[in-house]
Amino acid sequence: MTEPMNPELLRVVESDMARWVRDRIEILPGRAKFCAHNAVRSLYWAGGIATLESTTYREGERGYRVPATFFLMHALEEAVAAFIACAKKSGYTALAKKVSPKDHVHKSTLPWLCGQIIELLGAYKIGLAYQADHDRIAVRYEDNGQVSYQVASMRLLGSVDQNGNSSASFADDIYARFTNEKDVHRLLKEGSGGRNYLIYADDNGFRTGPLDLEPELREIAVTVIGILWATVDMWEHKGERIQLVEIILKTTHELAEAAK
Repeated sequence: MTEPMNPELLRVVESDMARWVRDRIEILPGRAKFCAHNAVRSLYWAGGIATLESTTYREGERGYRVPATFFLMHALEEAVAAFIACAKKSGYTALAKKVSPKDHVHKSTLPWLCGQIIELLGAYKIGLAYQADHDRIAVRYEDNGQVSYQVASMRLLGSVDQNGNSSASFADDIYARFTNEKDVHRLLKEGSGGRNYLIYADDNGFRTGPLDLEPELREIAVTVIGILWATVDMWEHKGERIQLVEIILKTTHELAEAAK
Protein backbone atom coordinates (compact mmCIF):
# COMPACT_ATOMS: atom_id res chain seq x y z
CA MET A 1 0.00 0.00 0.00
CA THR A 2 1.38 3.36 -1.04
CA GLU A 3 1.77 5.75 1.87
CA PRO A 4 -0.17 9.02 1.37
CA MET A 5 2.32 11.87 1.32
CA ASN A 6 2.26 15.51 0.28
CA PRO A 7 4.29 15.73 -2.96
CA GLU A 8 5.97 19.03 -2.06
CA LEU A 9 7.39 17.63 1.17
CA LEU A 10 8.21 14.30 -0.48
CA ARG A 11 10.35 16.04 -3.11
CA VAL A 12 12.46 17.50 -0.33
CA VAL A 13 12.86 14.52 2.01
CA GLU A 14 13.40 12.01 -0.82
CA SER A 15 15.86 14.17 -2.76
CA ASP A 16 19.39 12.89 -3.29
CA MET A 17 20.83 15.44 -0.85
CA ALA A 18 18.28 14.61 1.84
CA ARG A 19 18.93 10.89 1.41
CA TRP A 20 22.67 11.53 1.79
CA VAL A 21 21.98 13.29 5.10
CA ARG A 22 19.48 10.70 6.34
CA ASP A 23 21.88 7.84 5.57
CA ARG A 24 24.43 9.43 7.91
CA ILE A 25 22.17 10.07 10.89
CA GLU A 26 23.22 6.70 12.35
CA ILE A 27 26.78 7.94 12.88
CA LEU A 28 25.63 10.70 15.25
CA PRO A 29 26.19 10.28 18.99
CA GLY A 30 23.44 9.30 21.42
CA ARG A 31 20.66 11.83 21.73
CA ALA A 32 21.71 13.68 18.58
CA LYS A 33 21.01 10.53 16.55
CA PHE A 34 17.58 9.94 18.06
CA CYS A 35 16.51 13.58 17.77
CA ALA A 36 17.63 13.63 14.14
CA HIS A 37 15.66 10.47 13.33
CA ASN A 38 12.63 11.92 15.11
CA ALA A 39 12.93 15.14 13.11
CA VAL A 40 12.69 13.14 9.89
CA ARG A 41 9.76 11.09 11.26
CA SER A 42 7.96 14.30 12.17
CA LEU A 43 8.37 15.59 8.62
CA TYR A 44 6.73 12.43 7.28
CA TRP A 45 3.92 12.75 9.84
CA ALA A 46 3.32 16.31 8.68
CA GLY A 47 3.36 15.26 5.03
CA GLY A 48 0.92 12.42 5.67
CA ILE A 49 -1.53 14.53 7.67
CA ALA A 50 -1.40 17.20 4.97
CA THR A 51 -3.06 14.78 2.53
CA LEU A 52 -6.24 14.52 4.61
CA GLU A 53 -7.71 17.68 3.10
CA SER A 54 -6.79 20.60 0.88
CA THR A 55 -3.60 22.43 1.84
CA THR A 56 -5.45 25.73 1.33
CA TYR A 57 -8.16 26.99 3.67
CA ARG A 58 -11.82 26.13 2.99
CA GLU A 59 -14.83 27.17 5.05
CA GLY A 60 -16.10 24.34 7.25
CA GLU A 61 -12.97 22.21 7.00
CA ARG A 62 -11.68 20.06 9.86
CA GLY A 63 -8.40 21.94 9.96
CA TYR A 64 -5.85 19.19 9.38
CA ARG A 65 -3.37 21.90 8.43
CA VAL A 66 -3.05 22.63 12.18
CA PRO A 67 -1.62 19.22 13.24
CA ALA A 68 0.40 19.11 10.01
CA THR A 69 1.98 22.45 10.88
CA PHE A 70 2.46 21.32 14.49
CA PHE A 71 4.58 18.38 13.35
CA LEU A 72 6.53 20.59 10.95
CA MET A 73 7.43 22.81 13.88
CA HIS A 74 8.20 19.74 16.00
CA ALA A 75 10.55 18.47 13.28
CA LEU A 76 12.36 21.80 13.40
CA GLU A 77 12.70 21.64 17.19
CA GLU A 78 14.04 18.10 17.04
CA ALA A 79 16.59 19.09 14.39
CA VAL A 80 17.76 21.93 16.64
CA ALA A 81 17.97 19.53 19.60
CA ALA A 82 20.10 17.19 17.47
CA PHE A 83 22.45 20.06 16.56
CA ILE A 84 22.85 21.13 20.20
CA ALA A 85 23.35 17.55 21.46
CA CYS A 86 25.96 16.92 18.78
CA ALA A 87 27.76 20.18 19.59
CA LYS A 88 28.14 19.05 23.20
CA LYS A 89 29.92 15.90 21.99
CA SER A 90 31.98 17.61 19.28
CA GLY A 91 34.10 20.01 21.31
CA TYR A 92 31.67 22.91 21.75
CA THR A 93 30.38 21.95 25.19
CA ALA A 94 30.72 25.35 26.88
CA LEU A 95 28.86 27.19 24.11
CA ALA A 96 26.28 24.43 23.54
CA LYS A 97 25.31 24.35 27.21
CA LYS A 98 24.18 27.97 26.90
CA VAL A 99 21.62 27.00 24.24
CA SER A 100 18.92 24.95 25.92
CA PRO A 101 16.81 22.49 23.89
CA LYS A 102 14.12 22.95 26.55
CA ASP A 103 13.93 26.72 26.04
CA HIS A 104 11.42 27.60 23.31
CA VAL A 105 13.09 30.95 22.59
CA HIS A 106 16.46 29.26 22.12
CA LYS A 107 14.98 26.50 19.93
CA SER A 108 13.15 28.91 17.63
CA THR A 109 16.04 31.36 17.43
CA LEU A 110 18.62 28.92 16.05
CA PRO A 111 16.79 28.01 12.78
CA TRP A 112 15.71 31.65 12.33
CA LEU A 113 19.35 32.68 12.70
CA CYS A 114 20.45 30.08 10.13
CA GLY A 115 18.01 31.60 7.65
CA GLN A 116 19.43 35.05 8.33
CA ILE A 117 22.99 33.79 7.83
CA ILE A 118 22.03 32.26 4.48
CA GLU A 119 20.65 35.63 3.40
CA LEU A 120 23.83 37.36 4.58
CA LEU A 121 25.80 34.97 2.37
CA GLY A 122 23.64 35.75 -0.67
CA ALA A 123 26.41 37.72 -2.37
CA TYR A 124 28.41 34.51 -2.75
CA LYS A 125 25.65 32.95 -4.91
CA ILE A 126 25.95 29.64 -3.11
CA GLY A 127 24.55 26.52 -4.76
CA LEU A 128 24.49 22.90 -3.55
CA ALA A 129 24.29 19.68 -5.53
CA TYR A 130 24.66 15.96 -4.87
CA GLN A 131 27.49 14.29 -6.81
CA ALA A 132 26.52 10.66 -7.28
CA ASP A 133 29.89 9.57 -8.68
CA HIS A 134 31.64 10.69 -5.48
CA ASP A 135 28.66 10.24 -3.11
CA ARG A 136 29.05 13.71 -1.67
CA ILE A 137 27.40 17.10 -1.54
CA ALA A 138 29.30 19.78 -3.44
CA VAL A 139 29.03 23.54 -3.09
CA ARG A 140 29.44 26.19 -5.77
CA TYR A 141 30.16 29.77 -4.73
CA GLU A 142 31.52 33.03 -6.08
CA ASP A 143 34.17 35.14 -4.36
CA ASN A 144 35.54 38.30 -5.96
CA GLY A 145 34.19 37.20 -9.31
CA GLN A 146 35.82 33.77 -9.14
CA VAL A 147 33.66 30.64 -9.18
CA SER A 148 34.82 27.77 -6.97
CA TYR A 149 33.61 24.21 -6.36
CA GLN A 150 34.39 22.23 -3.21
CA VAL A 151 33.00 19.51 -0.98
CA ALA A 152 30.29 21.21 1.07
CA SER A 153 31.22 21.85 4.70
CA MET A 154 30.70 24.53 7.30
CA ARG A 155 34.50 24.66 7.53
CA LEU A 156 34.52 26.70 4.32
CA LEU A 157 32.71 29.59 5.98
CA GLY A 158 34.76 31.94 8.13
CA SER A 159 34.23 35.53 9.19
CA VAL A 160 36.40 38.38 10.45
CA ASP A 161 35.42 41.70 12.02
CA GLN A 162 36.45 45.20 10.92
CA ASN A 163 39.81 44.77 12.63
CA GLY A 164 40.59 41.50 10.90
CA ASN A 165 39.92 39.37 13.97
CA SER A 166 37.81 36.21 13.85
CA SER A 167 34.15 37.02 14.47
CA ALA A 168 32.63 35.48 17.57
CA SER A 169 29.03 36.51 16.93
CA PHE A 170 26.74 37.71 14.15
CA ALA A 171 24.38 39.51 16.53
CA ASP A 172 25.36 43.00 15.33
CA ASP A 173 25.08 41.90 11.69
CA ILE A 174 21.58 40.57 12.34
CA TYR A 175 20.45 43.71 14.17
CA ALA A 176 21.76 45.83 11.28
CA ARG A 177 19.27 44.14 8.93
CA PHE A 178 16.29 45.48 10.90
CA THR A 179 15.00 48.91 11.83
CA ASN A 180 15.92 48.38 15.46
CA GLU A 181 16.80 45.63 17.92
CA LYS A 182 13.26 45.53 19.31
CA ASP A 183 11.96 44.28 15.95
CA VAL A 184 14.31 41.29 16.20
CA HIS A 185 13.30 40.59 19.79
CA ARG A 186 9.60 40.76 18.88
CA LEU A 187 10.04 38.29 16.02
CA LEU A 188 11.91 35.86 18.25
CA LYS A 189 9.36 36.04 21.06
CA GLU A 190 6.48 35.52 18.65
CA GLY A 191 8.27 32.58 17.04
CA SER A 192 8.92 30.90 20.37
CA GLY A 193 5.22 30.66 21.16
CA GLY A 194 4.13 29.64 17.69
CA ARG A 195 3.45 25.97 18.37
CA ASN A 196 1.35 26.59 21.48
CA TYR A 197 -0.48 29.47 19.81
CA LEU A 198 -1.30 27.19 16.90
CA ILE A 199 -2.65 24.22 18.84
CA TYR A 200 -4.63 25.83 21.71
CA ALA A 201 -7.93 27.69 21.60
CA ASP A 202 -8.41 30.92 23.56
CA ASP A 203 -11.13 33.47 24.33
CA ASN A 204 -11.09 34.59 20.70
CA GLY A 205 -11.45 31.16 19.09
CA PHE A 206 -9.15 28.54 17.59
CA ARG A 207 -6.61 28.53 14.77
CA THR A 208 -7.06 27.44 11.17
CA GLY A 209 -3.35 27.03 10.50
CA PRO A 210 -1.66 28.71 7.52
CA LEU A 211 -4.02 29.65 4.72
CA ASP A 212 -1.71 27.82 2.33
CA LEU A 213 0.33 24.97 3.78
CA GLU A 214 2.40 24.18 0.67
CA PRO A 215 5.13 26.81 1.26
CA GLU A 216 5.42 25.76 4.91
CA LEU A 217 5.82 22.09 4.00
CA ARG A 218 8.54 22.87 1.49
CA GLU A 219 10.48 25.56 3.37
CA ILE A 220 10.48 23.95 6.82
CA ALA A 221 11.46 20.58 5.36
CA VAL A 222 14.42 22.24 3.59
CA THR A 223 15.42 23.97 6.84
CA VAL A 224 15.21 20.73 8.84
CA ILE A 225 17.34 18.82 6.34
CA GLY A 226 19.80 21.73 6.30
CA ILE A 227 20.21 21.70 10.08
CA LEU A 228 20.63 17.91 10.05
CA TRP A 229 23.30 18.25 7.35
CA ALA A 230 25.11 20.78 9.56
CA THR A 231 24.87 18.33 12.46
CA VAL A 232 26.36 15.50 10.41
CA ASP A 233 29.08 17.81 9.07
CA MET A 234 29.96 18.90 12.60
CA TRP A 235 30.27 15.31 13.82
CA GLU A 236 32.34 14.19 10.83
CA HIS A 237 34.84 16.95 11.66
CA LYS A 238 34.57 16.80 15.44
CA GLY A 239 38.33 17.01 15.86
CA GLU A 240 38.44 20.40 14.16
CA ARG A 241 37.31 23.87 15.18
CA ILE A 242 34.50 25.08 12.92
CA GLN A 243 34.08 28.81 13.39
CA LEU A 244 30.52 28.83 12.02
CA VAL A 245 29.35 26.36 14.69
CA GLU A 246 30.73 28.64 17.40
CA ILE A 247 29.10 31.68 15.79
CA ILE A 248 25.71 29.96 15.52
CA LEU A 249 25.73 28.84 19.16
CA LYS A 250 26.98 32.13 20.57
CA THR A 251 24.68 34.31 18.44
CA THR A 252 21.66 32.12 19.22
CA HIS A 253 22.27 32.55 22.94
CA GLU A 254 22.83 36.31 22.67
CA LEU A 255 19.72 36.98 20.56
CA ALA A 256 17.46 34.63 22.52
CA GLU A 257 18.43 36.03 25.91
CA ALA A 258 18.03 39.60 24.67
CA ALA A 259 14.54 38.76 23.40
CA LYS A 260 13.28 37.53 26.77
